[in-house]
Amino acid sequence: MKKIALILLLVLPLAINAQTDTAPLLRAEEAVQAALAHNFDIQLSRADATIAQQNNTKGNAGMLPTVNFIANETFTISAFQQKLSNGSEFNTLGAPFNVANAAVQLNWTLFDGRRMYIAKDRLEATESLGQLNLQAQVQQTTAQVLLAYFEVAQNQLQEAAIRELITLNESRLRIAKARLDAGFSGQTDALQAEIDLNQQQAALIGQQQAGRNAKRQLQLLMGQVGGPDFEVETIPDPSFVPDRSALLTQCMNQNPQLLSLQKNAAIADLLLAETHTLGKPRIVGTSQLIAQRSDNGAGFLLNNTQAGLNVGASLNIPIYAGGNIRRQQEVAELQTLQAATRVEAQKMQIEQVLDQQIDQYMAQKNILSLYETSITNARESLMVSTERFRTGQTNALEVQSAQNNLAQVLLQRNIARYNLQVAEIQIRLLSGTL
Repeated sequence: MKKIALILLLVLPLAINAQTDTAPLLRAEEAVQAALAHNFDIQLSRADATIAQQNNTKGNAGMLPTVNFIANETFTISAFQQKLSNGSEFNTLGAPFNVANAAVQLNWTLFDGRRMYIAKDRLEATESLGQLNLQAQVQQTTAQVLLAYFEVAQNQLQEAAIRELITLNESRLRIAKARLDAGFSGQTDALQAEIDLNQQQAALIGQQQAGRNAKRQLQLLMGQVGGPDFEVETIPDPSFVPDRSALLTQCMNQNPQLLSLQKNAAIADLLLAETHTLGKPRIVGTSQLIAQRSDNGAGFLLNNTQAGLNVGASLNIPIYAGGNIRRQQEVAELQTLQAATRVEAQKMQIEQVLDQQIDQYMAQKNILSLYETSITNARESLMVSTERFRTGQTNALEVQSAQNNLAQVLLQRNIARYNLQVAEIQIRLLSGTL
């Protein structure tokens, strides 16, 4: 009966705290959705993707003609002298002259060694890269939010553990005072119990501050500052079973950073292809609809008006450019090699990090199992020691040691649960499955 009463004494305050908690519950998916809607990094990446999309046009690639309207007028006053072959002469001081013309000009690149088509492919690849970078930022932000979310959850676990220890210390202090009043023990046991209780209460204050800071960090990622208080869901029990072969395949096909590097490599190949067209002939078709009028204040011809359409073409064949074309081709070849090297390096790094995170996950899972067992044993040991102390079969030192053991395994258990969740998030981020 005494054991049952002691168990109720330990559990009841925790249940009361859980029932009286009125702060709203923020779920992990709600935190992620808020971040995706308001996070500044995502907004910047989305703007970059939109810019790349708007730049992907045939006109930007040089495939469409350009049409310009040109108009000008020139008015001149000058001393005019003119002698014609028939003997006529004109001599005028301050004669006015006016020339006005207007034209609609069309220029259209008809052939440039397929450079315009390669440029269009490059613009499409750049647009795809913008979308990939946006997806990568979304997954990166999702991982950051989840890590911050479970950091808050870990702080809640730590706070709950400290509250449990405070309850245990309060029980121990009551027993020590009762034994002191009954003359069964000295004042030392009561004083030490009160010291330990004060230490736990101070630890609770520090833990609450750490919890508030963790919540502020989560709110910042969600695009909020100074929002209302909230609680989060507890860290879930481990159910993830990593399959290295399947995860590695997903990493090579879905990893956001790898996909971006591969797209950058494709763009580098297109840029190299563009440089190979620099030495090829370029044909530009031209057309002009023109109207012109000139008025002369002196001379044989007093005014002249012209209007008409002309069509032509220009051919440009590079012969010598000071070695610049070859230089650009060599630089593009090196950039292509660099891009391919980055892809291979990223693949090796992904595989190495994947193995590391899988190993971390499995190790933390085993550690967590050990600590769960230790917590059960520590609670039972503390219950026995407390009962022995109540009946005078041992001193307070044994109870204090049992409480310290429980405090340590609770702390390590909470850390292991958080580390386990971190490893899972990192594995899912690597495999592009967040």
